[in-house]
Amino acid sequence: MKRFTRICLSLFIVFLAIHVTGTFISDKRRAKQKDAFIENTTSSTDASPSDSETVTEVETTTEDTEASEQTTIQMEPVKKTNEKEKYIFVGDSRYVQMEAYAQDDDTFIAENGVGYRFLSNHMDEIVSMSDADTKIVIGLGVNDVFSGTKKYKELLFDLAGRTDAQIYYMLINPVDDELCAANGYTVTNEVIDDFNITIQGELIGSGIKIIDVNSYLKVVGYTSRDGLHYNAATSQNIYVYIKEQMLQN
Repeated sequence: MKRFTRICLSLFIVFLAIHVTGTFISDKRRAKQKDAFIENTTSSTDASPSDSETVTEVETTTEDTEASEQTTIQMEPVKKTNEKEKYIFVGDSRYVQMEAYAQDDDTFIAENGVGYRFLSNHMDEIVSMSDADTKIVIGLGVNDVFSGTKKYKELLFDLAGRTDAQIYYMLINPVDDELCAANGYTVTNEVIDDFNITIQGELIGSGIKIIDVNSYLKVVGYTSRDGLHYNAATSQNIYVYIKEQMLQN
């Protein structure tokens, strides 16, 4: 009987020891998991403000740079040959940008991402606004440079036959090949140069004058934000050069 009692007591002690040890290990494991969760949560929380601040800093820097650049540009009015003279600029997103630096009495017919269909759709409007004292500048082509020059030649000839205005075609301006590729634009300077050479030949003897800003920019330099679109200084430089060329021709 005494032996049986000792055996039961021994088993109880062993069971109690196992239970206490298990509870200690479980508590320790839960504490470790809790510490790990807190550490991960803290790291994640700390990372968010940092990332947010970095983005904000970049955006603020970009905006401040553009604002500073635009405020430092001083536009000198381009003189007209006579008081009745009017200017109509027809173009794509590059002309949309350029309009910000134009004179108040200039007319801009421009939209982002457009090409020869845009010119065709606005032909009646352009004709109705123009007369013998009007100078029309067409600055389209970069968005459909791979389509060739035939459509532009036909539309320019049609426009010339419907108005007494002097028509100018601005050759497609250059791009930054590396930035274009990085931003998903497929146009290159090689394709642009081929287009420009072809249309120059096709417009010879038509009475439509060429404004070669492309060659000018390659000499004086230009800055592009994304490979295709220019910064404020370059946009204004293009506008002034166009006006000067029209006064000389």
